[in-house]
Amino acid sequence: MRESTEFVEAAAALRPVLAREQAAGDRDRRLTGEAMAAMRDAGMFRMFVPESRGGLELGLRTSVDALAALAHGDPSASWVVMILGAADLVVAQMSAEAQQEIYADGPDTHVCVVLTPHATAERVDGGWRMSGEWFPASGCLHSSWGVFGFPVAEGDAGVAAIPFSELRIKDTWHTVGMRATGSNLVVGQDVFVPDHRVLRLRDAITGPLGSGARFRSALLPTVLTYMIGTYLGMAEAALDHVMSKADKRPVSFTTYQRQSDSPAFQIAIAEASAKIDVARLLAHSCASVIDDHALADDFPDYTTRARHRLHVTHAVRQCGEALEMLVSAHGAAAVAESSPLSVLLRDMQTGLRHAMINPSWNMEACGRALLGVEPNITPLL
Repeated sequence: MRESTEFVEAAAALRPVLAREQAAGDRDRRLTGEAMAAMRDAGMFRMFVPESRGGLELGLRTSVDALAALAHGDPSASWVVMILGAADLVVAQMSAEAQQEIYADGPDTHVCVVLTPHATAERVDGGWRMSGEWFPASGCLHSSWGVFGFPVAEGDAGVAAIPFSELRIKDTWHTVGMRATGSNLVVGQDVFVPDHRVLRLRDAITGPLGSGARFRSALLPTVLTYMIGTYLGMAEAALDHVMSKADKRPVSFTTYQRQSDSPAFQIAIAEASAKIDVARLLAHSCASVIDDHALADDFPDYTTRARHRLHVTHAVRQCGEALEMLVSAHGAAAVAESSPLSVLLRDMQTGLRHAMINPSWNMEACGRALLGVEPNITPLL
């Protein structure tokens, strides 16, 4: 598990190609081959692949900063990298036999993940027979494998690794934002999954099995820390764009010929910048907490994980609020289809609806944990 400024620089160098391909991806509701190839060649899909399989096992701070850099070029590209990286973290908890099978073609094998158990499953000799519909499966259009949730027993869930040769994709992802993530519905019908490709979800969440320090970290806190990067990059990209136009745009219906001369605009820029700074500081703090626990081989307790989830949620909310302020400060031109801000606004509003960063239940879960109120409302911390 290592940090790498060079890796973040490599991600930042992809901004021009990702920005150039963004419109085509948005139109076709999938990332272009050029965008995927550029990210693959730069190693973006190896962040959380085990070193034993040719991966990098990067530290969380590097991974967050790399996702933010990618989001400057295209938020959907950053999101797909994030989801495929999350799947690699789950695969790393699986058996060596499963890893060998999944990464047989190398560390750039794409694996998507949907943890919710939208399936029926029957125990059979040597494994499980299951049928299911899993959504939204971001990155599924580029994936060779998927890791999908299924019910093991009453109140108990597992995840199964299934090759896409045994699945089909339904074209359901017709959305306002994050369109190029291609987060369609994946269907499996009467699929057999051998035991070596099955993992109890509770084992992945509360008892990491991986051998490397990267994979001894708490799974969901690791994934959610990583997720902040995409939101952070969107907010930072909006700030850069609005500031780059401030000397060229007037404040409508006022005497200000340059937005940069307006105290109200100056204050809006300062406040948005402060929110982004808070989000980055929280992201790095969350990364340090999770990685320090992993390096010490110390699994964080429930209260620590609940507080961590609250910090992740707050960081993401700060990014959303900053972008809203910047759009308002920039003016009505922000919603023109030709404006980069319109893409950032649509993608941010879509990304903010992810269930795992819902502020209401995350605050409730943390408050219950801090107060010792039992039972808590979710095991997924």
